[in-house]
Amino acid sequence: MKTISLNGDYLLRYADEQSNPTGIDGMATVPATVPGNVEIDLMNAGVLPDIFFGNNVKLLRPYEFYRWRYERTFTAPEFTQKQRVFLHFQGVDCFADYFLNGTHFARTENALIDHRFDVTELLQKGENALAVELHSPILEAAKLDVDAYSKGLQGGYEALRVRKAPSGYGWDIMPRTVSAGIWRDVLLEIEEPTEITDVYFSTISCDSKRAQIACQFKCHTDVPFYQGLSLRVTGMLRGKTAFVHETPVRFVCGRADFTVENPALWWPRGYGEANVYDMHVELLRDGTPIAHRDTTMGIRTAHLNRTETTDVDGGEFCFEINGEKILCKGSNWVPADAMHSRDASRYEKMLELWTDTHCNILRCWGGNVYEDHAFFDICDRNGIMVWQDFTMACANYPIDEGFMEVIRKEAESVVTKLRNHPSIILWSGDNECDVMLGFDPAVNRLTRETLPQVVTRLDPYRAYLASSPYVSPEAYQRAKGNRKVLNQLMPEQHLWGPRDYFKSSFYTQAVSHFASETGYHGCNSLSSIRNFISEDKLWPWQDNDEWLTHAAEMYGPAGGYAYRIKLMADQIHELFGMDPDNLEDFILASQISQAEAKKFFIELTRCMKWRRTGVIWWNIIDGWPQFSDAVVSYDFIKKLAYHYIKRSQQDICLMVTEPESWHVRLMAGNDTLVSRKGDYRMWDGDTGEILSQGSFVAQANSTTEIDRIRVSHGDQRLFLMEWTADGQRGVNHYVLGKPPLSFARYQNWLKLIADLDGAFDASEVGK
Repeated sequence: MKTISLNGDYLLRYADEQSNPTGIDGMATVPATVPGNVEIDLMNAGVLPDIFFGNNVKLLRPYEFYRWRYERTFTAPEFTQKQRVFLHFQGVDCFADYFLNGTHFARTENALIDHRFDVTELLQKGENALAVELHSPILEAAKLDVDAYSKGLQGGYEALRVRKAPSGYGWDIMPRTVSAGIWRDVLLEIEEPTEITDVYFSTISCDSKRAQIACQFKCHTDVPFYQGLSLRVTGMLRGKTAFVHETPVRFVCGRADFTVENPALWWPRGYGEANVYDMHVELLRDGTPIAHRDTTMGIRTAHLNRTETTDVDGGEFCFEINGEKILCKGSNWVPADAMHSRDASRYEKMLELWTDTHCNILRCWGGNVYEDHAFFDICDRNGIMVWQDFTMACANYPIDEGFMEVIRKEAESVVTKLRNHPSIILWSGDNECDVMLGFDPAVNRLTRETLPQVVTRLDPYRAYLASSPYVSPEAYQRAKGNRKVLNQLMPEQHLWGPRDYFKSSFYTQAVSHFASETGYHGCNSLSSIRNFISEDKLWPWQDNDEWLTHAAEMYGPAGGYAYRIKLMADQIHELFGMDPDNLEDFILASQISQAEAKKFFIELTRCMKWRRTGVIWWNIIDGWPQFSDAVVSYDFIKKLAYHYIKRSQQDICLMVTEPESWHVRLMAGNDTLVSRKGDYRMWDGDTGEILSQGSFVAQANSTTEIDRIRVSHGDQRLFLMEWTADGQRGVNHYVLGKPPLSFARYQNWLKLIADLDGAFDASEVGK
């Protein structure tokens, strides 16, 4: 199939749809770029200022009621009578009418999936005129019914039936940007009479000696009687042919099962190589290729072992890859950018943060868009497991037949598109809809009927979870509506709670096995803040409208997210017992409290392995400039927590548990499949006293106790650690003692912590 890009320069017309509902008369115009968002085009034309600075994002509210019309011309390609020509729109936001040479040929209402149209009969020789008109999602939503069952967050009712990123309507981590645009590629595709239209590879079973692979394929062809057809599959690994399999083809679809000897398995980061085969699939006629399709494949099995409930004595929620239990360490993926046309340009640099901090998992949160192939390709080749939510979050979505059909078609499109990526280990129905429902979650037909049926039909070898966190029928019945009891029954949880002291019982005594969300606030560095806050609004944070806006509070001091700046200040007070009176100290104290908290969450999980099986903390990086739980700001400036996390997530890591019976335990975490031997030293940061030293063995895929060190609960001390295992040096630290800590003393400690390996400069933290 030949493809021609229709990206590039367009003319953008726009008008208030309430006062100018049809036609092009009276519409203003600006130059536009596709892929793009209308706000970016208005900024480039000088109509809007930088919407990410100060309170400017609030200027977007009137534009939610606008209609937008993209126009361009292109020259029709030459094609034969047997060929068909398609227009392929990979992302259009959202309610769109399509015109070619003045003829209306399609309407779409989903920004989250691809749309492809046969325009063969509409093309004319020479120049063709393409137009895409987008309607106000607010006015379109106003035409739709909302049942008494349904509910949404603030600003969320207009989102309940509209299929675009929920976070765009305003969230605690994203501004309200109810955008519009042609936000992904536009392609003209010339399809041959014979094409392979789909190929799906799945691993039925595997070990180091052999793997059983299934190849499901679809094609169309004009070959008479399908005579003489065969399918040849060639697997390439690192540029060399690894295997070839050929099977007869007697129909336009089918399945070819084959065995791969001595397969190179796909493993999560730390547990082995993330081997990805480049797959070249050919349709042959009498031995001659007449069509081909290229994709990739990772040979691996992925299972989620879980129980319906848990308690202090039992239960499970654990991923197994290739039969091995995996301790999951990673971060939630939130929108890469509030303007989604910029997402792809940020993929590579953002995902480098995952690999650099030794993450082996990423959760694509359900308030987002579905990311594109380039995103998953990076995850595939770097061994980053992906937990993929379907795009629903924090709402009671409609469960009528019409909306179930919308979700079914969306899921079919997404699953079919992405299912060859080995990094995807789980489809999850939504984010937090079960725990917010207010009814028995079993009534949610979207996640109990529609989505599991799609996954079973189209991707039967991959796990499905109805919601995150999931409320099972057994848990719901046992809790009898008591939320506190319910939280103690769920094997997987979002550990937010009071967000008080990060070592409080809420975190340490949680019985859940897996935390797929948990976080702690940390202020941006000063250089980052200056990128989005006016100079006269930098300090103080109290009664500061710009700080509120960049806490994603769109409605002022009385809004639902106005608490978030004070929360950051309260967390400083919790750790240090003081309230900074200047911005520099506020930033540093906040970054320290966040860094110690995130470090604690990760190390608590590792020290409780396998009672706890994973932590996906919130989050690595922001999708717009804001004050948040992210450890890297939107402009890629790293907070202190980034460096602490990088140490805590090393494959081999020495860690210290909390005091118990006059002692702390020195633990060696090993998140690999090979036992490691090494030498270590642990000392008091203030006095230099050696507390423990010697040799250790870190058992494979385990956390092993090395030593017990006597301490007192009344002490406040800094413990420093260094070790060498198999020639690789590592460092870490531990702060003993209950708050309040001395802020001045910790600043001295910070230099000692930084100097362990020189990975960061203590004097530059927060700058």
